[in-house]
Amino acid sequence: MIATIWLLRAFEGFVLLVGAGIAYASLTAYRRTGDASIAWMGVGFAVVTVGAGVAGIIYEIVTHDLLSAWISSSALESAGFTLILYSILGPRRILLPRTNRMAEEPPPP
Repeated sequence: MIATIWLLRAFEGFVLLVGAGIAYASLTAYRRTGDASIAWMGVGFAVVTVGAGVAGIIYEIVTHDLLSAWISSSALESAGFTLILYSILGPRRILLPRTNRMAEEPPPP
């Protein structure tokens, strides 16, 4: 029977591999297209992935304090998900109020 800690380490390793793969694919797509939103998404996934890895490092190597590991991991994951949301919505939708586009367009001839 596999010890529970080894199962957790296996899942964390899988999360790190998949997250790194998504971040790499996003940043490669940015280099190909030049679309800044794809770059923000790649950075967001990289931060989320680092957040997942930091929890294990803090818990197993540094302090063995589960609360510290969760807090640091949650902070990084929150920042990463915020970047991903920013990449989807973009600065115009987040920073500027939505305008009524129908009122701006001239009537058809």
